Amino acid sequence: MTNATDCALCKPCRAMLLTTQQFMKLGGETWGRGFLVRVGLRASALHHEILGTAPKKVRSNVKGAHRNKVGRYPCGVLEQAYRQVKAELSANADG
Repeated sequence: MTNATDCALCKPCRAMLLTTQQFMKLGGETWGRGFLVRVGLRASALHHEILGTAPKKVRSNVKGAHRNKVGRYPCGVLEQAYRQVKAELSANADG
C-alpha cells in the first residue's frame, strides 16, 4: 500500500473525502471485515479529536450495503488510522 500511505500519487486528497472501503481500494489491498471496522472506528475517533466534529455519513456504494451509512474522512485521517491499527496489530503479534 505504498501509494496510499506515502500519498505521492494522490496529493490533492488532503481535502478529498473517502470512505474506508474507497481508501482500501485506492491502496490496492483487500482487508478483512474486522480490520476495516477497526480502521473506521479509529478514523472516526481521530476525526473527532482533530476536527472536533463527527464525520459526515453517506450511503455506501458497496453491493448489499445500500441501507447502511458510512463515514467519509479526509485521506490524511484514514492514513493515520491505518498506520495506528497496523502498528497495534503488529505489536500484538510480536508480544
